[in-house]
Amino acid sequence: MLTVQTVVGFSLTLITIHLMPAWVETLTWQYAFVPLAIGPFLGVLAMARLRAHPDAVKLANGRR
Repeated sequence: MLTVQTVVGFSLTLITIHLMPAWVETLTWQYAFVPLAIGPFLGVLAMARLRAHPDAVKLANGRR
């Protein structure tokens, strides 16, 4: 799974690097980085859902 996660991460990075010029051309520099905010936003949502899960206490040694 670590290998899969690494491959997905590198692939997303490569795709983003290749898409950036197109985003700059269509969205201008002012908004070209907005699509990049989707990843961190989804990460925050995933962590919030994990924290709300009852098993989160087990993962954090009893702390929330």
